[in-house]
Amino acid sequence: MFEPRDQAVAVLYALQADGRLETKAGNATVANGLAWSPDGRTLYWSDTGAHCIRAWDYDAATQSLSHERLFAQFPLKPKNWAYGTASAQTYWGRPDGAAVDADGFYYSAMYEGHHLAKFAPDGRCVAFMKTPVQCPTMPCFGGEDLRTLFITTSSHGRSAQELQALPDSGCVFAMRVETPGLPVSFFNN
Repeated sequence: MFEPRDQAVAVLYALQADGRLETKAGNATVANGLAWSPDGRTLYWSDTGAHCIRAWDYDAATQSLSHERLFAQFPLKPKNWAYGTASAQTYWGRPDGAAVDADGFYYSAMYEGHHLAKFAPDGRCVAFMKTPVQCPTMPCFGGEDLRTLFITTSSHGRSAQELQALPDSGCVFAMRVETPGLPVSFFNN
């Protein structure tokens, strides 16, 4: 992430076993939503500030990215946006953290959008799942069977009106889902 978030100079790095950082992608304002498809051949990366999700073909053997494409684009936040206004009712938010399920569906927390967006592997948005708060930040699959979808949320910087109306802002929520998520991959050195 680049502060003060007014330029697209954020970078995606890969930590190598020898400790080197290797640049993999750039041109982002607020890097988020890093996830891979179940077969490991597609890498997803959202730019919260640009309201978009990008995708690449990924080759694990060479750690190379190719065929960059726009996976999803959302309208920019209206200049007059404020919680409780008409613009808040029609604004879908901006993609934040993400996770992928075993069928390859990409779940994106839509910050300030009051929901998660669920995308098919071909980029179609197939569902919007309403959250009990305005600012979901990250979905993550867990539990023994990976069928519990956890959702972190934010209360930081939210208005008093919003926090009074949505007092659970900042909490973690959980819901059962039919399709399990993918297990977390760990860095092995």
